[in-house]
Amino acid sequence: TDIEAYILSEYIPAKPLDSNLEVCFTGVEQASSETCAQLRCGDILKFPFARSDAPRPMQAAVKGSNVLVAADKASGTKHVVELVLESLFDYQPGDTIAVLPSNSPDVVDALLSRLDLKDKAEATINLKLVLNCAKKNAKVPAHIPLTTTPREILTHCLSLGSVPQKQFLSALAGFTSNERERSFLACLSSKQATSHYNSLILKQGLSFTDILDLCDSCKPPLAFLAEHLPRLLPRPYSIANTPLDSNVQELRIIYSLLSQKPGVTTSMLEGIVQQADKQPGKVFIYPRLSNTFRYTEQDLCSNQILIAVGTGLAPFLGFLGHKEQLLKQQPYQSKGQSWLYVGAKTPEAILKRDQLLAWQQSTVLSRLRTCYSRGESPCYVQTLLEEDAEELVDLMLKPETVLYVCADGAKISQSIANGLSVCLQKALHLNEEEALRRLKELKTQGKYREDVWL
Repeated sequence: TDIEAYILSEYIPAKPLDSNLEVCFTGVEQASSETCAQLRCGDILKFPFARSDAPRPMQAAVKGSNVLVAADKASGTKHVVELVLESLFDYQPGDTIAVLPSNSPDVVDALLSRLDLKDKAEATINLKLVLNCAKKNAKVPAHIPLTTTPREILTHCLSLGSVPQKQFLSALAGFTSNERERSFLACLSSKQATSHYNSLILKQGLSFTDILDLCDSCKPPLAFLAEHLPRLLPRPYSIANTPLDSNVQELRIIYSLLSQKPGVTTSMLEGIVQQADKQPGKVFIYPRLSNTFRYTEQDLCSNQILIAVGTGLAPFLGFLGHKEQLLKQQPYQSKGQSWLYVGAKTPEAILKRDQLLAWQQSTVLSRLRTCYSRGESPCYVQTLLEEDAEELVDLMLKPETVLYVCADGAKISQSIANGLSVCLQKALHLNEEEALRRLKELKTQGKYREDVWL
Protein backbone atom coordinates (compact mmCIF):
# COMPACT_ATOMS: atom_id res chain seq x y z
CA THR A 1 0.00 0.00 0.00
CA ASP A 2 1.34 3.42 -1.02
CA ILE A 3 0.46 5.48 2.04
CA GLU A 4 1.25 8.72 0.17
CA ALA A 5 -1.91 8.23 -1.92
CA TYR A 6 -4.05 8.38 1.23
CA ILE A 7 -2.76 11.72 2.59
CA LEU A 8 -5.06 14.67 1.85
CA SER A 9 -3.76 18.21 1.55
CA GLU A 10 -6.29 19.43 4.14
CA TYR A 11 -7.80 17.48 7.04
CA ILE A 12 -8.56 17.74 10.75
CA PRO A 13 -7.41 14.65 12.74
CA ALA A 14 -9.85 13.00 15.15
CA LYS A 15 -9.42 13.70 18.86
CA PRO A 16 -6.78 11.18 19.98
CA LEU A 17 -7.44 8.70 22.78
CA ASP A 18 -5.89 9.62 26.13
CA SER A 19 -3.24 7.57 27.92
CA ASN A 20 -4.36 6.90 31.49
CA LEU A 21 -2.17 3.92 32.43
CA GLU A 22 1.52 3.38 33.08
CA VAL A 23 3.69 0.28 33.23
CA CYS A 24 5.63 -0.27 36.46
CA PHE A 25 8.47 -2.80 36.34
CA THR A 26 8.83 -4.65 39.67
CA GLY A 27 12.44 -5.71 39.07
CA VAL A 28 11.55 -9.41 39.43
CA GLU A 29 11.41 -11.99 36.62
CA GLN A 30 8.15 -13.94 36.51
CA ALA A 31 8.33 -17.73 36.19
CA SER A 32 6.82 -18.83 32.88
CA SER A 33 3.32 -20.28 33.18
CA GLU A 34 1.33 -22.61 30.92
CA THR A 35 -1.87 -20.98 32.12
CA CYS A 36 -3.54 -18.41 29.89
CA ALA A 37 -3.05 -14.99 31.53
CA GLN A 38 -6.78 -14.23 31.42
CA LEU A 39 -7.33 -17.12 33.86
CA ARG A 40 -5.36 -15.21 36.49
CA CYS A 41 -7.70 -12.22 36.46
CA GLY A 42 -10.02 -13.55 39.18
CA ASP A 43 -13.79 -13.88 39.17
CA ILE A 44 -14.24 -10.29 38.00
CA LEU A 45 -13.46 -11.43 34.46
CA LYS A 46 -16.39 -13.20 32.82
CA PHE A 47 -16.12 -15.51 29.82
CA PRO A 48 -18.82 -14.87 27.17
CA PHE A 49 -21.72 -17.36 27.08
CA ALA A 50 -20.07 -19.69 29.64
CA ARG A 51 -22.35 -22.32 31.17
CA SER A 52 -23.03 -21.86 34.89
CA ASP A 53 -21.73 -25.39 35.66
CA ALA A 54 -18.39 -24.58 33.95
CA PRO A 55 -17.83 -20.81 34.10
CA ARG A 56 -14.03 -21.01 33.87
CA PRO A 57 -11.99 -22.41 30.95
CA MET A 58 -10.27 -25.76 31.50
CA GLN A 59 -7.13 -27.17 29.94
CA ALA A 60 -7.96 -30.00 27.52
CA ALA A 61 -5.47 -32.33 25.87
CA VAL A 62 -5.36 -32.52 22.07
CA LYS A 63 -5.78 -36.23 21.35
CA GLY A 64 -5.39 -36.18 17.58
CA SER A 65 -6.21 -34.49 14.28
CA ASN A 66 -7.31 -35.40 10.75
CA VAL A 67 -7.02 -33.30 7.60
CA LEU A 68 -10.53 -33.44 6.11
CA VAL A 69 -9.93 -31.16 3.10
CA ALA A 70 -6.63 -30.19 1.50
CA ALA A 71 -6.22 -26.55 0.47
CA ASP A 72 -6.62 -25.93 -3.26
CA LYS A 73 -5.64 -22.58 -4.76
CA ALA A 74 -7.43 -23.16 -8.08
CA SER A 75 -10.88 -23.54 -6.48
CA GLY A 76 -10.18 -21.34 -3.44
CA THR A 77 -10.78 -24.33 -1.14
CA LYS A 78 -9.52 -23.88 2.42
CA HIS A 79 -7.43 -26.35 4.45
CA VAL A 80 -9.90 -28.04 6.84
CA VAL A 81 -8.89 -30.03 9.93
CA GLU A 82 -10.81 -32.07 12.50
CA LEU A 83 -9.33 -31.73 15.98
CA VAL A 84 -9.98 -34.38 18.64
CA LEU A 85 -10.00 -32.97 22.19
CA GLU A 86 -10.33 -34.44 25.65
CA SER A 87 -13.92 -33.92 26.83
CA LEU A 88 -14.24 -32.46 30.30
CA PHE A 89 -18.03 -31.85 30.44
CA ASP A 90 -21.37 -33.18 29.21
CA TYR A 91 -22.65 -32.02 25.84
CA GLN A 92 -25.24 -32.73 23.16
CA PRO A 93 -24.82 -32.52 19.36
CA GLY A 94 -25.20 -28.89 18.25
CA ASP A 95 -23.63 -27.51 21.43
CA THR A 96 -20.59 -25.26 21.06
CA ILE A 97 -17.35 -24.80 22.93
CA ALA A 98 -15.19 -21.69 23.25
CA VAL A 99 -11.45 -21.91 22.67
CA LEU A 100 -9.12 -19.37 24.31
CA PRO A 101 -6.73 -18.11 21.63
CA SER A 102 -3.22 -16.77 21.93
CA ASN A 103 -1.45 -14.51 19.46
CA SER A 104 1.27 -15.92 17.23
CA PRO A 105 4.71 -15.99 18.92
CA ASP A 106 6.23 -14.43 15.75
CA VAL A 107 3.75 -11.52 15.85
CA VAL A 108 4.36 -11.02 19.58
CA ASP A 109 8.16 -11.12 19.16
CA ALA A 110 7.99 -8.55 16.34
CA LEU A 111 5.85 -6.24 18.48
CA LEU A 112 8.12 -6.61 21.53
CA SER A 113 11.07 -5.61 19.30
CA ARG A 114 9.14 -2.64 17.92
CA LEU A 115 8.35 -1.42 21.44
CA ASP A 116 11.97 -1.94 22.56
CA LEU A 117 10.81 -4.54 25.09
CA LYS A 118 12.61 -7.63 23.77
CA ASP A 119 15.03 -7.64 26.72
CA LYS A 120 12.21 -7.01 29.21
CA ALA A 121 9.67 -9.43 27.72
CA GLU A 122 9.65 -11.69 30.80
CA ALA A 123 10.06 -8.94 33.41
CA THR A 124 7.24 -8.67 35.94
CA ILE A 125 5.09 -5.56 35.60
CA ASN A 126 2.03 -3.94 37.13
CA LEU A 127 -0.31 -1.66 35.22
CA LYS A 128 -1.42 1.37 37.22
CA LEU A 129 -3.38 4.57 36.67
CA VAL A 130 -1.11 7.54 35.98
CA LEU A 131 -0.67 10.07 38.77
CA ASN A 132 -3.35 12.80 38.68
CA CYS A 133 -5.37 10.82 36.11
CA ALA A 134 -7.92 13.23 34.60
CA LYS A 135 -10.35 10.55 33.35
CA LYS A 136 -12.84 9.79 36.15
CA ASN A 137 -13.77 6.24 35.06
CA ALA A 138 -10.29 5.16 33.93
CA LYS A 139 -9.26 1.70 35.15
CA VAL A 140 -6.95 -1.18 34.36
CA PRO A 141 -8.85 -3.54 32.00
CA ALA A 142 -10.31 -6.58 33.77
CA HIS A 143 -8.71 -8.97 31.22
CA ILE A 144 -5.15 -8.08 32.30
CA PRO A 145 -3.76 -9.74 35.48
CA LEU A 146 -2.55 -7.58 38.36
CA THR A 147 0.96 -8.99 37.98
CA THR A 148 2.03 -9.96 34.48
CA THR A 149 4.75 -9.52 31.82
CA PRO A 150 4.89 -7.66 28.49
CA ARG A 151 4.97 -10.99 26.61
CA GLU A 152 1.96 -12.30 28.52
CA ILE A 153 -0.13 -9.18 27.82
CA LEU A 154 0.62 -9.29 24.10
CA THR A 155 0.19 -13.07 23.84
CA HIS A 156 -3.00 -13.72 25.84
CA CYS A 157 -4.83 -10.49 26.60
CA LEU A 158 -5.00 -8.15 23.59
CA SER A 159 -6.57 -8.52 20.15
CA LEU A 160 -3.64 -7.45 17.96
CA GLY A 161 -5.62 -8.13 14.78
CA SER A 162 -8.47 -5.80 15.73
CA VAL A 163 -9.85 -3.09 13.44
CA PRO A 164 -8.48 0.28 14.62
CA GLN A 165 -10.98 3.05 15.39
CA LYS A 166 -10.33 6.62 14.19
CA GLN A 167 -9.41 8.02 17.63
CA PHE A 168 -6.97 5.12 18.08
CA LEU A 169 -5.32 5.97 14.73
CA SER A 170 -5.08 9.61 15.74
CA ALA A 171 -3.30 8.61 18.96
CA LEU A 172 -0.96 6.29 17.00
CA ALA A 173 0.05 9.30 14.89
CA GLY A 174 1.35 10.91 18.09
CA PHE A 175 3.65 7.90 18.64
CA THR A 176 5.05 8.03 15.07
CA SER A 177 8.32 9.84 14.32
CA ASN A 178 8.34 9.71 10.49
CA GLU A 179 6.42 12.72 9.16
CA ARG A 180 4.89 10.91 6.15
CA GLU A 181 3.68 8.00 8.31
CA ARG A 182 2.40 10.39 10.97
CA SER A 183 0.41 12.34 8.34
CA PHE A 184 -1.03 9.09 6.96
CA LEU A 185 -2.35 8.01 10.37
CA ALA A 186 -3.61 11.46 11.32
CA CYS A 187 -5.35 11.89 7.95
CA LEU A 188 -6.91 8.42 8.11
CA SER A 189 -8.48 9.42 11.44
CA SER A 190 -10.13 12.52 9.96
CA LYS A 191 -13.70 13.05 8.78
CA GLN A 192 -12.34 14.32 5.47
CA ALA A 193 -10.69 10.94 4.75
CA THR A 194 -13.74 8.78 5.60
CA SER A 195 -13.71 7.14 2.15
CA HIS A 196 -10.04 6.17 2.63
CA TYR A 197 -10.82 4.77 6.11
CA ASN A 198 -13.76 2.78 4.72
CA SER A 199 -11.65 1.43 1.86
CA LEU A 200 -8.49 0.52 3.80
CA ILE A 201 -9.80 -0.38 7.25
CA LEU A 202 -13.38 -1.56 6.81
CA LYS A 203 -13.23 -3.08 3.31
CA GLN A 204 -9.64 -4.36 3.06
CA GLY A 205 -9.60 -5.22 6.78
CA LEU A 206 -6.35 -3.47 7.71
CA SER A 207 -5.68 -4.40 11.34
CA PHE A 208 -3.53 -2.83 14.05
CA THR A 209 -0.57 -5.08 13.14
CA ASP A 210 -1.01 -4.23 9.42
CA ILE A 211 -0.84 -0.54 10.34
CA LEU A 212 2.45 -1.16 12.16
CA ASP A 213 3.80 -2.95 9.06
CA LEU A 214 2.98 0.15 7.00
CA CYS A 215 4.37 2.61 9.54
CA ASP A 216 7.83 1.48 10.68
CA SER A 217 8.37 4.47 12.98
CA CYS A 218 5.14 3.98 14.97
CA LYS A 219 6.02 2.92 18.54
CA PRO A 220 2.98 3.08 20.85
CA PRO A 221 3.72 2.46 24.56
CA LEU A 222 2.64 -0.89 26.01
CA ALA A 223 0.42 0.91 28.57
CA PHE A 224 -1.50 2.64 25.75
CA LEU A 225 -2.07 -0.68 23.92
CA ALA A 226 -3.15 -2.42 27.14
CA GLU A 227 -5.70 0.32 27.77
CA HIS A 228 -7.13 0.70 24.27
CA LEU A 229 -6.75 -2.52 22.26
CA PRO A 230 -9.80 -4.80 22.70
CA ARG A 231 -9.71 -7.99 24.74
CA LEU A 232 -8.61 -11.16 22.93
CA LEU A 233 -11.91 -13.05 23.08
CA PRO A 234 -12.58 -16.80 23.04
CA ARG A 235 -13.59 -18.23 19.65
CA PRO A 236 -16.67 -20.50 19.41
CA TYR A 237 -16.67 -23.84 17.57
CA SER A 238 -19.50 -26.32 16.97
CA ILE A 239 -19.03 -29.79 18.42
CA ALA A 240 -18.93 -32.12 15.40
CA ASN A 241 -19.63 -35.50 17.01
CA THR A 242 -21.99 -37.31 19.38
CA PRO A 243 -21.16 -38.07 23.02
CA LEU A 244 -22.37 -41.62 22.23
CA ASP A 245 -19.53 -42.09 19.70
CA SER A 246 -17.30 -44.22 21.93
CA ASN A 247 -16.51 -45.04 25.53
CA VAL A 248 -13.65 -42.55 25.34
CA GLN A 249 -14.43 -39.07 26.64
CA GLU A 250 -13.68 -36.87 23.65
CA LEU A 251 -15.15 -34.16 21.46
CA ARG A 252 -14.34 -33.04 17.94
CA ILE A 253 -14.25 -29.59 16.41
CA ILE A 254 -13.53 -28.57 12.83
CA TYR A 255 -11.55 -25.52 11.76
CA SER A 256 -10.61 -24.12 8.36
CA LEU A 257 -7.43 -22.17 7.68
CA LEU A 258 -7.39 -19.22 5.29
CA SER A 259 -4.30 -19.07 3.08
CA GLN A 260 -4.22 -15.25 3.44
CA LYS A 261 -4.49 -13.64 6.88
CA PRO A 262 -5.62 -16.74 8.83
CA GLY A 263 -7.52 -16.16 12.07
CA VAL A 264 -5.74 -15.99 15.43
CA THR A 265 -7.40 -19.10 16.90
CA THR A 266 -7.13 -21.27 13.78
CA SER A 267 -3.44 -20.30 13.46
CA MET A 268 -2.89 -21.32 17.08
CA LEU A 269 -4.70 -24.66 16.58
CA GLU A 270 -2.75 -25.35 13.38
CA GLY A 271 0.50 -24.59 15.23
CA ILE A 272 -0.45 -27.14 17.92
CA VAL A 273 -1.21 -29.76 15.24
CA GLN A 274 2.12 -29.12 13.47
CA GLN A 275 4.02 -29.51 16.78
CA ALA A 276 2.08 -32.64 17.87
CA ASP A 277 5.04 -34.98 17.22
CA LYS A 278 7.37 -32.90 19.39
CA GLN A 279 5.09 -31.97 22.28
CA PRO A 280 1.56 -32.91 23.36
CA GLY A 281 -0.88 -30.12 22.57
CA LYS A 282 -3.23 -28.51 25.08
CA VAL A 283 -5.93 -25.87 24.71
CA PHE A 284 -8.13 -23.97 27.14
CA ILE A 285 -11.82 -24.54 26.46
CA TYR A 286 -15.22 -24.17 28.11
CA PRO A 287 -18.76 -25.21 27.12
CA ARG A 288 -21.00 -22.40 25.91
CA LEU A 289 -24.64 -22.01 26.87
CA SER A 290 -26.90 -24.38 24.93
CA ASN A 291 -29.70 -23.09 22.75
CA THR A 292 -32.31 -24.77 20.54
CA PHE A 293 -29.76 -25.55 17.79
CA ARG A 294 -29.16 -29.12 18.99
CA TYR A 295 -30.24 -32.72 18.45
CA THR A 296 -31.16 -34.90 21.44
CA GLU A 297 -32.91 -38.24 22.05
CA GLN A 298 -36.25 -36.40 22.11
CA ASP A 299 -35.72 -35.45 18.44
CA LEU A 300 -35.41 -39.05 17.19
CA CYS A 301 -39.11 -39.26 16.21
CA SER A 302 -39.10 -35.77 14.60
CA ASN A 303 -38.08 -34.74 11.09
CA GLN A 304 -35.05 -32.55 10.38
CA ILE A 305 -34.20 -30.57 7.27
CA LEU A 306 -30.49 -29.74 7.56
CA ILE A 307 -28.93 -27.10 5.30
CA ALA A 308 -25.17 -26.52 5.43
CA VAL A 309 -22.50 -24.70 3.45
CA GLY A 310 -18.77 -25.47 3.86
CA THR A 311 -17.70 -26.10 7.45
CA GLY A 312 -21.31 -25.33 8.45
CA LEU A 313 -21.72 -29.10 8.10
CA ALA A 314 -19.83 -29.60 11.42
CA PRO A 315 -22.80 -29.64 13.86
CA PHE A 316 -24.84 -31.86 11.52
CA LEU A 317 -22.12 -34.52 11.64
CA GLY A 318 -22.90 -34.59 15.37
CA PHE A 319 -26.68 -34.67 14.76
CA LEU A 320 -26.51 -37.59 12.34
CA GLY A 321 -23.89 -39.52 14.32
CA HIS A 322 -26.15 -39.18 17.39
CA LYS A 323 -29.17 -40.41 15.43
CA GLU A 324 -27.18 -43.42 14.18
CA GLN A 325 -26.12 -44.39 17.73
CA LEU A 326 -29.65 -43.89 19.13
CA LEU A 327 -31.07 -46.15 16.41
CA LYS A 328 -28.54 -48.85 17.34
CA GLN A 329 -29.63 -48.58 20.98
CA GLN A 330 -33.35 -48.48 20.12
CA PRO A 331 -33.75 -50.49 16.87
CA TYR A 332 -37.56 -50.69 17.13
CA GLN A 333 -38.07 -47.02 17.88
CA SER A 334 -39.99 -45.17 15.15
CA LYS A 335 -37.76 -42.52 13.58
CA GLY A 336 -38.32 -39.27 11.74
CA GLN A 337 -36.84 -38.30 8.40
CA SER A 338 -33.56 -36.40 8.08
CA TRP A 339 -32.85 -34.51 4.87
CA LEU A 340 -29.43 -32.94 4.29
CA TYR A 341 -28.54 -30.27 1.74
CA VAL A 342 -24.80 -29.52 1.48
CA GLY A 343 -22.99 -26.87 -0.55
CA ALA A 344 -19.22 -26.86 -1.08
CA LYS A 345 -16.73 -25.53 -3.63
CA THR A 346 -15.87 -29.00 -5.03
CA PRO A 347 -16.82 -32.66 -4.29
CA GLU A 348 -13.48 -33.03 -2.46
CA ALA A 349 -14.38 -30.12 -0.17
CA ILE A 350 -17.42 -31.87 1.33
CA LEU A 351 -16.58 -32.88 4.90
CA LYS A 352 -16.68 -36.65 5.56
CA ARG A 353 -18.37 -37.37 2.23
CA ASP A 354 -18.01 -41.17 2.62
CA GLN A 355 -19.70 -41.01 6.01
CA LEU A 356 -22.61 -39.03 4.55
CA LEU A 357 -23.05 -41.62 1.79
CA ALA A 358 -22.95 -44.42 4.39
CA TRP A 359 -25.69 -42.65 6.40
CA GLN A 360 -27.75 -42.36 3.22
CA GLN A 361 -27.35 -46.12 2.61
CA SER A 362 -28.31 -46.98 6.19
CA THR A 363 -31.44 -44.74 6.21
CA VAL A 364 -30.03 -42.41 8.92
CA LEU A 365 -30.37 -39.90 6.06
CA SER A 366 -33.60 -40.09 4.05
CA ARG A 367 -32.31 -37.62 1.47
CA LEU A 368 -28.81 -36.29 0.66
CA ARG A 369 -28.40 -33.46 -1.85
CA THR A 370 -25.02 -31.93 -2.69
CA CYS A 371 -23.90 -29.10 -4.96
CA TYR A 372 -20.64 -27.39 -5.93
CA SER A 373 -20.00 -23.70 -6.57
CA ARG A 374 -16.85 -24.25 -8.67
CA GLY A 375 -16.41 -26.07 -11.97
CA GLU A 376 -18.15 -26.00 -15.34
CA SER A 377 -21.71 -25.69 -14.02
CA PRO A 378 -21.68 -23.99 -10.60
CA CYS A 379 -24.68 -24.74 -8.39
CA TYR A 380 -25.70 -23.36 -5.00
CA VAL A 381 -27.76 -24.82 -2.15
CA GLN A 382 -30.73 -22.53 -2.81
CA THR A 383 -31.03 -24.04 -6.32
CA LEU A 384 -31.35 -27.54 -4.81
CA LEU A 385 -34.00 -26.27 -2.39
CA GLU A 386 -35.99 -24.72 -5.26
CA GLU A 387 -35.77 -27.96 -7.28
CA ASP A 388 -37.33 -29.85 -4.34
CA ALA A 389 -39.80 -27.04 -3.51
CA GLU A 390 -43.05 -29.06 -3.39
CA GLU A 391 -41.73 -31.97 -1.30
CA LEU A 392 -39.55 -29.72 0.83
CA VAL A 393 -42.40 -27.40 1.82
CA ASP A 394 -44.67 -30.40 2.45
CA LEU A 395 -42.13 -31.83 4.94
CA MET A 396 -41.22 -28.41 6.38
CA LEU A 397 -44.81 -27.59 7.34
CA LYS A 398 -45.43 -30.87 9.17
CA PRO A 399 -45.75 -30.11 12.91
CA GLU A 400 -42.92 -32.52 13.83
CA THR A 401 -40.37 -30.98 11.40
CA VAL A 402 -37.60 -28.52 12.28
CA LEU A 403 -35.38 -26.85 9.67
CA TYR A 404 -31.76 -26.06 10.65
CA VAL A 405 -29.37 -23.79 8.72
CA CYS A 406 -25.66 -23.60 9.53
CA ALA A 407 -23.62 -21.25 7.36
CA ASP A 408 -20.37 -19.35 7.51
CA GLY A 409 -21.53 -15.76 7.16
CA ALA A 410 -24.73 -13.75 7.11
CA LYS A 411 -24.67 -13.42 3.29
CA ILE A 412 -24.94 -17.18 2.72
CA SER A 413 -27.63 -17.45 5.39
CA GLN A 414 -29.62 -14.72 3.60
CA SER A 415 -29.25 -16.48 0.22
CA ILE A 416 -30.63 -19.68 1.78
CA ALA A 417 -33.54 -17.72 3.30
CA ASN A 418 -34.26 -16.26 -0.16
CA GLY A 419 -34.23 -19.79 -1.63
CA LEU A 420 -36.68 -21.00 1.03
CA SER A 421 -38.89 -18.00 0.28
CA VAL A 422 -38.98 -19.02 -3.41
CA CYS A 423 -39.91 -22.59 -2.35
CA LEU A 424 -42.87 -21.29 -0.32
CA GLN A 425 -43.96 -19.05 -3.20
CA LYS A 426 -43.86 -22.00 -5.62
CA ALA A 427 -45.49 -24.63 -3.44
CA LEU A 428 -48.14 -22.49 -1.71
CA HIS A 429 -48.71 -19.92 -4.52
CA LEU A 430 -47.72 -16.99 -2.28
CA ASN A 431 -46.26 -13.64 -3.27
CA GLU A 432 -42.81 -12.66 -1.95
CA GLU A 433 -44.15 -10.65 0.97
CA GLU A 434 -46.42 -13.49 2.13
CA ALA A 435 -43.59 -16.03 1.83
CA LEU A 436 -41.22 -13.88 3.91
CA ARG A 437 -43.93 -13.44 6.53
CA ARG A 438 -44.40 -17.23 6.62
CA LEU A 439 -40.64 -17.75 7.11
CA LYS A 440 -40.70 -15.25 9.96
CA GLU A 441 -43.56 -17.20 11.58
CA LEU A 442 -41.58 -20.46 11.26
CA LYS A 443 -38.64 -18.79 13.06
CA THR A 444 -40.93 -17.53 15.84
CA GLN A 445 -42.40 -21.05 16.23
CA GLY A 446 -38.89 -22.54 16.55
CA LYS A 447 -39.30 -24.51 13.31
CA TYR A 448 -36.56 -22.57 11.47
CA ARG A 449 -33.31 -22.40 13.45
CA GLU A 450 -30.05 -20.79 12.36
CA ASP A 451 -26.45 -21.06 13.48
CA VAL A 452 -24.54 -18.38 11.60
CA TRP A 453 -20.79 -17.85 12.03
CA LEU A 454 -19.65 -14.32 11.21
